[in-house]
Amino acid sequence: MNRGIITKLAFAIVILCFLLSTFVSLWSLRIMARQNLQELSKTLAARIYDTIGGELSEPVTVARTMANNSFIIEMLEHEQGYNDAEYASLMTRYLSGIREGLDCQAAFLVSAASGRYYAASGASKIIDPESGGRDRWYADFMARGNAYELDIDPDEFGQDAWTVFVDTRIEDDTGKLLGVCGVGIRFTGTQELFSGLERDHGVKINLVAPDGLVMVDTDQTRMETARMEGIALSEADDYHFQTLGRGSYAVTRYIDKLGWYLVVTSDGRGQTGQFINVILLNVVLCALVLVILLIAIRIIIARTRALTHASFRDQTTQLLNRRAFEEEKAALMGAALDADFTYITADVNGLKTVNDTLGHAAGDELIKGAAECLKRCLGQYGKIYRIGGDEFAAMLKLPQDDLRPAMDRLQQTVAGWSGEQVRELSVSCGWATSREFPSENIAELSRVSDERMYAAKEEYYRTTGKRRRST
Repeated sequence: MNRGIITKLAFAIVILCFLLSTFVSLWSLRIMARQNLQELSKTLAARIYDTIGGELSEPVTVARTMANNSFIIEMLEHEQGYNDAEYASLMTRYLSGIREGLDCQAAFLVSAASGRYYAASGASKIIDPESGGRDRWYADFMARGNAYELDIDPDEFGQDAWTVFVDTRIEDDTGKLLGVCGVGIRFTGTQELFSGLERDHGVKINLVAPDGLVMVDTDQTRMETARMEGIALSEADDYHFQTLGRGSYAVTRYIDKLGWYLVVTSDGRGQTGQFINVILLNVVLCALVLVILLIAIRIIIARTRALTHASFRDQTTQLLNRRAFEEEKAALMGAALDADFTYITADVNGLKTVNDTLGHAAGDELIKGAAECLKRCLGQYGKIYRIGGDEFAAMLKLPQDDLRPAMDRLQQTVAGWSGEQVRELSVSCGWATSREFPSENIAELSRVSDERMYAAKEEYYRTTGKRRRST
């Protein structure tokens, strides 16, 4: 098989194996990502849950402590014994101390008996839940009968910040309702966490009431207006993972302190984007590896060709050497020869004499001269070899009509050659063709050609009268 085809086939196999391994790696990565998605999502939800719990623990503790404060209980039990101004002053001073001491945004109290609302800012009014509006919270809280509740309002104090309000019942020892108190604390840690996680992980985070009403959203226009659809809400004390189709999912958990659900949803685009990034990275790395591999293969092929070329070349004449000659001859041994196949043997006359009288440099010049003449006259027809010190062979595709003109041209070229150290060159040649011996193989043509070359050599020494020296 042609070496170029083998090289291309090997390169194609390497590329195919590399692409297959990349595909398997990516597929395995996708499976692992799906398997780990549930745990990763729960971990994300747990971080949010813990942050919310941490931020809520202080305002709940403060509000419940206020509700059990003996000063507050006594003030509410004896509210009728104070004039309005004195009572408001005492309440404002107490609530101001709470707000400043605990760095709250607000501290407030509502008397159940008088319906009067007191705040750390000094505000004092009679609330009217029946009229709706901002006082509606009081009626709703009283109707539900909970010991305390939390509510989160957007932009209550400006700066687009969330504020969590803790509303707590104040009761006497008999369980009689005396009023409601509480604090408002900015929910900055949770707000920043929601925004950061949504940005970094491509998820949506909400706090949702049991009826599906969205209570908290980074998009404040959705708070207490939008509803969560298609997601099952469970009060189980654990994280509940559910797939929503097309790569979307939701993680929910009930937050007992709020009475709301933490809902983390994703449409899968975040994971898809990350997966696409991984694919692109692998494609780039694959292309880089293939380019490097291609360059390496080309270098190896070039070096291999150079080494092969050197191993099959005679260094003196740059003709093909005896090794190349033997391989080609062996390859043709069992093959049918072309009708125009011609085998030529050539031998330099007088090389021994030149080496002995003028030196080996002059002898090399003579050999190079013979090689140049052979290449010039016969190179277009096939391959020419130096198979010994002064011996040459040629395997040509030389039409019968061109044989004699080519050999005459060779002798004319040889006769006209002149070197710097040697002034004349003589080459004896013999040849045999497959047209002349159609049933013979390469070995027989070689034998006949050698015999004819030696006959021509004897004729040269006989006609020139030059003495032939033994090699």
